[in-house]
Amino acid sequence: MSRKIGIVMDPISTITIKKDSSFAMLLAAQAKGWSLFYMEQQDLFLRDGQVSATMKALTVSENAEHWYDLGEAQNRPLAEL
Repeated sequence: MSRKIGIVMDPISTITIKKDSSFAMLLAAQAKGWSLFYMEQQDLFLRDGQVSATMKALTVSENAEHWYDLGEAQNRPLAEL
């Protein structure tokens, strides 16, 4: 079973990939085969006593022109990560 990691960060479209420590952690996790999930602060919510988020599967690369791809949005409990 693959490990899953979620990250709450500023809009990924606005980061500077050479300076962003969150991006460096994502690259390292992906290199280990972990599944990545992206969310922003406003995507977090509490439902029925369970902390959840609207998150998107994420893949990253060091290509300065196209450094990320996002999957479809899905509501999932953070406990699944």
